[in-house]
Amino acid sequence: MSCHLLHWGRQSSGSDLYPPLLSGLSDAPLALFVSGDINCLSRPAIAIVGTRRPSRDGLKLADQMGYQLAAAGFLVVSGLARGIDAAAHRGALRSGGQTLAVMATGMDRIYPSEHYRLAEEVAAQGALLSEFCPGVVPHRGHFPRRNRTLSGLCLATIVIEAGHPSGSLITANAAVEQGREVFAAPWSLFHRGGAGCLRLLSQGAQLIDTPAAVIEHLGVHLSGWAELTSDALDYSSNASETTPLAPLEPAKRQLLTLLGDGEHDLASLASALQCSSRQLLAMVTQLELQGYVEQTSAGLRAVRHP
Repeated sequence: MSCHLLHWGRQSSGSDLYPPLLSGLSDAPLALFVSGDINCLSRPAIAIVGTRRPSRDGLKLADQMGYQLAAAGFLVVSGLARGIDAAAHRGALRSGGQTLAVMATGMDRIYPSEHYRLAEEVAAQGALLSEFCPGVVPHRGHFPRRNRTLSGLCLATIVIEAGHPSGSLITANAAVEQGREVFAAPWSLFHRGGAGCLRLLSQGAQLIDTPAAVIEHLGVHLSGWAELTSDALDYSSNASETTPLAPLEPAKRQLLTLLGDGEHDLASLASALQCSSRQLLAMVTQLELQGYVEQTSAGLRAVRHP
């Protein structure tokens, strides 16, 4: 995978294309590896982050936020992780806008591995970015560093769903330290992924209403940026539901056939499909986002068929 190397602007060899908001931080990475459209880094950016094990409503909200913000001209930034991150990237891609994946590995080490195809799509329509040299593998200590870079690139960070503690809260706290805005979804006290968001709201995070409200709140920060497309902000909250769905892949159709009208545990489904648990979870996440399945206490069930 070919990539560009950008140097921090405070060095004598600083790159003009180094992301402008990130370059103003004293702890900005000295170098960045970028694969894809390097010019997308000059766009006003908003991060969308959240849990790797989201609810169906959380997936839908991440997809809608990604779709509408990208359609409005923002660069949608996330971390290529399972769950909320992937939904935000896919929503942005579906809109025809641009999205950036900030990685905690070398550019040639896609993590998780089942997101290799998603990473290719992101690089084709936006970009992949990493502060780690090629060949660097996933390591627990890399993710907090990646999260600070992710928030530093952006005007604001939106937390869709998050437990407490979680990596998403690390990203949100970094955003606050960097003087950025933080938004959080207002889940109920009993929502499994709401604890982190409710904590952020109690600490002064802005409550998410609509993408339009996010942009209106950020308006004071947007002077000097290229003009954004406001037409996209008039979409209803059901925009993603009315967008025609792409034909399902054979493996996903087979999964829905296996489910029938009953509930099945994930282990038996993985065995029947002869796939790994990671591959199955990737399919389940995409089918949840499209409204075909939902996870229950007993496993998985289909809620509609193609």
